[in-house]
Amino acid sequence: MLDELAGQGGVGSPEQFRPIVRAARATQAVRRSLERAEGAHLAERRQRLPALETLLAEAAKLFGADGLLRDDASPELTAIRTRLRRRRGEVSRALEKLLDSRRDAFGDAVVVLRNDRYCLPVLASARGRVPGIVHDRSGSGQTVFVEPLEVIEPNNDLALLAAEERREIERLLRRFGELVLSREEELRTASHELAELDALEAKVAFGEMGEGRLPEIAEDGSWTLKAARHPLLDRRFEALRRRVLESAREGRDAVPLDLELPADRRLLVVSGPNAGGKTVVLKTAGLFAMLAQCGVPLPAAAGTRVPVFRSIRTEIGDAQAILTDRSTFSSSMEILAGILSDARPGALALIDEIGGATDPEEGSALAVAFLEAYLESGGRAIATTHLGAIKTFASSRPDALCAAMEFDEETGRPNYRLHPGLAGRSRALSVAEDRGIPERVLERARAILGEAWQRRESAETEAEQALERLRQAERDLAAQRDAARREAASLEEERRRFEAERSKMLADGLASFERARAELGKRVQQELDEARAETARRSQLSAARVLEEAERAVAQERALADAREAREARALTVEPGNPARVRGLGVEGRVLSFDGDWAHMEMQGKRLRVRRSELEPVRAAAGKTGKAKSPSRGTVTAPAPDAGGVVPEVHVIGQRLEEALDAVEKALDQAILAGASSLRVVHGHGTGRLREGIRKQFREHRAVERLRAGDRTEGGNGATVLELR
Repeated sequence: MLDELAGQGGVGSPEQFRPIVRAARATQAVRRSLERAEGAHLAERRQRLPALETLLAEAAKLFGADGLLRDDASPELTAIRTRLRRRRGEVSRALEKLLDSRRDAFGDAVVVLRNDRYCLPVLASARGRVPGIVHDRSGSGQTVFVEPLEVIEPNNDLALLAAEERREIERLLRRFGELVLSREEELRTASHELAELDALEAKVAFGEMGEGRLPEIAEDGSWTLKAARHPLLDRRFEALRRRVLESAREGRDAVPLDLELPADRRLLVVSGPNAGGKTVVLKTAGLFAMLAQCGVPLPAAAGTRVPVFRSIRTEIGDAQAILTDRSTFSSSMEILAGILSDARPGALALIDEIGGATDPEEGSALAVAFLEAYLESGGRAIATTHLGAIKTFASSRPDALCAAMEFDEETGRPNYRLHPGLAGRSRALSVAEDRGIPERVLERARAILGEAWQRRESAETEAEQALERLRQAERDLAAQRDAARREAASLEEERRRFEAERSKMLADGLASFERARAELGKRVQQELDEARAETARRSQLSAARVLEEAERAVAQERALADAREAREARALTVEPGNPARVRGLGVEGRVLSFDGDWAHMEMQGKRLRVRRSELEPVRAAAGKTGKAKSPSRGTVTAPAPDAGGVVPEVHVIGQRLEEALDAVEKALDQAILAGASSLRVVHGHGTGRLREGIRKQFREHRAVERLRAGDRTEGGNGATVLELR
């Protein structure tokens, strides 16, 4: 799109700009996403992505969500399109008016557009009744499309406005195209960087789908594949295969491949039965080498190591070409010649069925000579074969390794496992039998091969079985050694853990003992110091305190007796019909009558029965009785001057507990000195902390006989009444 836009001088259509704007938006989205990413690599990737905010801001002004030019892309375009809509409405109304007035002359009651001009469909027979310009005729010839004279000028105005619109659109798009071309290098860089990020994500997705891992790079040239799974045979990639390969079909999982090729073994010759997996070994090894060098996680187990190759050349499959007179063998020789010319250290050759497709003796000789020359050049190779001479050649060289594909003698089928150190047999007769060749043909083939072949087959089978038993014994012994090593390591770890725990326990116990001893010593010394100080203080204050306490007790007793006598004398002066005040309630009332030690009173419209000793006379000058004002918080309600200074209640609502206890203590002293029989403490309900603290403090007070919650007339549980001794 950028090349095409440059060739047009920056002038393009909205459709041409659409992929460019989309790429710019993607670039900005990726930049924002990478701001939250961790790691220097992704931070570097973000720095390489250009900032395209100005380009996107300009695009947002020009193009709407549908990719077309916006009406408000410029003030000029807004004005032109407004006039266009208004003019089209006028033309449409004029034509509809004509339709209504001459409906018998029109084929269809619709307005049509011909040659960018608004027209009406007129019946050919009524052509003369609608004067105007004919622009088109219908396919049947029954209708002509006429531009009536009444709308020629309005249509001309529409054409002029449309031309203005095109010029303004062309100007806006050219200006935007020049802006795009000025950012061409940044857009190309963004496209390249996004492609690389897509490739990285594809590699990660491939690795996650196949449960793969990045392999180790074997700098020494060794080659280890652990449980390698070819992607075309791995069930994990089945959904992906169906999506991208038309010929993909469901099949059973291939047996994972294990391959161990030391660095000093530069040739691996794989032999075994047909359809036994030799070519799969070849392809898996080559594919994994290429995937590793591309940074793609391999569908293999941990411990997989691959070398790095400078080139990988292959000769796999039938390259026969009839039209160019190329046979299978000639094509193979041509490819092998190219592989040999490219042979050097760091090169890898993958050759399937080397020396095949010709006379076995000549093919074997050619294959051996080729492999000798290739190894001399320093290259590495993996080849498959059925030819005994090539197996013998590989077995005799210290830099080569023979490996055979496993074959199940009982089922007569290959197991697709690679066994290093064995020269596999082709087992052509077994494969032919499995594929349906008649038994009589197989018997004839055995007869032709003769007894010598049968003896060799039997001997090779026994040798393979013996070697497999030996390998199995080695595997069992290795497993036992591993188990013994793990057990010894576990025991050693357990011993170290026990010793560490024992040392830690001893150290912790000793440290705890020392800390406890030091703490105990500090506490004992502190107790001794406090006891000495307390003894000295008490010895100094005991005499003064005893005298002070005695004097205070005598004074209090005298004050209490005087107050009690004064109170009782005042209570006896109250007569029925006189006003009186009840100590502790803070309100006045009128005495109605006496009943022994009890008095009946009327207070605020209610009749009450109180003890006569709790009454106090009220001076006539006090005026009317009524409800007393509520005391302020934390203050003691004082009686009238002639009441003898008795303090019946104290308010501590809202105070801290320490402040409240101090206020109640003072009020209690005043009440005792005044000869009061009780003290009401108003603390409110609240959380209950103030109430419980006051009751706990004064329940055992020496001046308090008992305490109780106030009754309904005394404030309920929001007040506590201290009854004094």
